[in-house]
Amino acid sequence: MIKIGFVLFLLLVCCSSIDVEAQGVATQKGPAIKESTRKPVAVTAAPEECLETFRQFFRYVQRTEPSIVKDETAQKRWLSNNLREALKKKLATFTDSANDPDFPGNGTFVGTWDSPTTFTIVGSRRYDKRAVLDIWYTWGKGTNYPGDTRLSYFVFVLEDSRWKLDDVYTFRGEYASAESLNAYLTSK
Repeated sequence: MIKIGFVLFLLLVCCSSIDVEAQGVATQKGPAIKESTRKPVAVTAAPEECLETFRQFFRYVQRTEPSIVKDETAQKRWLSNNLREALKKKLATFTDSANDPDFPGNGTFVGTWDSPTTFTIVGSRRYDKRAVLDIWYTWGKGTNYPGDTRLSYFVFVLEDSRWKLDDVYTFRGEYASAESLNAYLTSK
């Protein structure tokens, strides 16, 4: 009786693997995605207009007023359509903005609640209609994180013939989690 059960089990396993192979799942060998050695776009440094847009935007969000959250003109000037929509979604999740410490503000776009002492543009890349600026933050004496550093990527897109912020990616640091601004704004 045990031998019959074992034989039936083997038949079941064999039939299952034949079915999987017939579907092509188990027959694949090697990587499914092939590497292309030919680059589809030219990679260059971000254009000066993009760097200047970042500098103007960054000066703006370092102040508490006017708030980019309420200033639709500033939003249209510096934020991509995608990021403006994400901001609207986040704002819709708040019922009492005046008393909620998590309500977005200009600091949300800097990516840290305790402002760094300095920032440096340490690199940039342009990929067709997208540019990435590598921003290095440093906290000095008198801050909550003296000696700390952090890297953030400010991602811009060329939209309506202007460079506009599409996302900010903050890398994990000693005092910070890795985070995407766009993902934060679209989360509930």
